[in-house]
Amino acid sequence: MRLFFLVISIFFFHHYCNAQVLKGKVVDSLTQEAVSGVSVYIDGTSKCVITDLDGNFKFNYPDNVKSALVIRMMGYKTIRFSNPLEADLSRVALAQKADELDPVMINPDPWSRKKKEQYFKKYFLGTSAIAADCKILNLDDVKMRFNPVTGLMTARCNKPIMVRNKHLGYLISYDLIDFELQFEKRVLRAGPGIVLPNDVPILESFHLKEAYYLGSSFFQELSDKPSRRRKYLSRRNDLYKVSELRFFRALASDQLQDKGYVLFYDKFAVSVENHIRVKQFETYSVVGFRHDKYPIMDSKNNRTDIYLTGEQIIVDQHGNNLSGKAIKFNGFMAELRVGGMLPLDFKPQED
Repeated sequence: MRLFFLVISIFFFHHYCNAQVLKGKVVDSLTQEAVSGVSVYIDGTSKCVITDLDGNFKFNYPDNVKSALVIRMMGYKTIRFSNPLEADLSRVALAQKADELDPVMINPDPWSRKKKEQYFKKYFLGTSAIAADCKILNLDDVKMRFNPVTGLMTARCNKPIMVRNKHLGYLISYDLIDFELQFEKRVLRAGPGIVLPNDVPILESFHLKEAYYLGSSFFQELSDKPSRRRKYLSRRNDLYKVSELRFFRALASDQLQDKGYVLFYDKFAVSVENHIRVKQFETYSVVGFRHDKYPIMDSKNNRTDIYLTGEQIIVDQHGNNLSGKAIKFNGFMAELRVGGMLPLDFKPQED
């Protein structure tokens, strides 16, 4: 069974009309000179500003937001402020990246670059139909390695991974923090009547057990043409109806059943209120589950299996999972990945 960790950038949006103005300046840590053209954005959204010629930026940061403010520039190390309202942004010093050499590995990597790229694209972009319209523009920049002893495949990238999503009309800039595929090694041995010296195995194979990735993302529009924007918006609304974002928003507002979701336990449809308890606070909800595994069907009859590692999770009112690995998905929503991801500030036309 393949389990997929659901990874959503932690993000609290209250109301855009209630915002605080963040001001700052970005400089080079060595020369102390201003750095212009630096991207300053809220993780997981389409909200971004660029530093001016003097390195200055001004940002309307919504009240009650608890998402990272990301400051990024090519050739420099990315900086994340988890609590930007409490941070000193008056002079943010960016450190230049040093040339990094690949470490010497004790265990040789038996997998070809092509094989690792196939795995990476599958479990980074996803396996939904939308992923077929996605392309990683700088795949050559992604370093990948498979360790046959631990069965772990990892990936890293010193630059933002640029994903062109032609289906949804987004250019996604993704700063990869972690990417891990955990495989289980299986050995097929000789059958009865066949004798091999020293019980030599005839075949080793690796089967995926878990997939996990983590990073920060920024969304840009691919086109400003009205006709294309209408087409993209229609597709985004279609995706939203079956998305992780809608599921978590319905969960946080205690509206799973009202939004057309059907919960199952022990092969039978069950009442949501008898298995899920939602305690709502001003900006987030604490969601408790009676059991640790539930299949769920959305209004389009797509099935997702939910696995819980604890009795409860925390979800904000806008549909952001704040509990990380405490919830895992298998099935439809696990197939969406980055290719089927919507910005956290996405607002559907209808729901």
